[in-house]
Amino acid sequence: MTPARPPAPRSTRRLSHDRVVREALRLARAEGLPAVTMRRVAESLGTSAMALYRHVDNREALLVAMLDEVAKGISLPEPVADPRSEITVLMTAIHDALHDEPWAVRLLITDRLAGPSILPVVERIMAALLRAGLSPRDAMVAYGLLWHYTAGELLSVHHDVPDSFGRRMVAAADPAAYPALVEVFSALPPGPAGDWFPENLQRLLDGLLKHSPGPR
Repeated sequence: MTPARPPAPRSTRRLSHDRVVREALRLARAEGLPAVTMRRVAESLGTSAMALYRHVDNREALLVAMLDEVAKGISLPEPVADPRSEITVLMTAIHDALHDEPWAVRLLITDRLAGPSILPVVERIMAALLRAGLSPRDAMVAYGLLWHYTAGELLSVHHDVPDSFGRRMVAAADPAAYPALVEVFSALPPGPAGDWFPENLQRLLDGLLKHSPGPR
């Protein structure tokens, strides 16, 4: 007769997919993405790394699940008939959801991962671009430009330093040699850059929709 298997440690029995993902999110927000390893998440949960594999296939699957949780948190507004207004509110919703998640922005850009919960948002943006009169190819190009502007702006905000090396270098520059640089940087307000996302998003949409044949 085969002896009964000893019961699993209490921490292992209480593990779940949601609990693993929540702990990984906590680590990413507190210490950054490098802290999110299977071993570190397991230690934080008081269990072994092998126990995590009962709930997530691997680290990449864990990262996708983390991104999916962020996507679920996007506050989706009601659909808007006007394509430009629809794109504006949706890109703003993405921006706002990622504003305090620098680890997620870097992961989306460098690893090109995403959670399936983002698909309804992208679907609505693509539909709005098509309604604005863009061809499928131009809609894809436009979405890429909108996303890269949003991601780049977020990276800039996450790493904005009021007294950065670049600002100090321009402040010390000779106005006679670099008059345009000195004029532009002198006009910037002191402290971190302001939230220019809404204004610049409209500038980008001006260019993207300028030559479209109109709503369809």
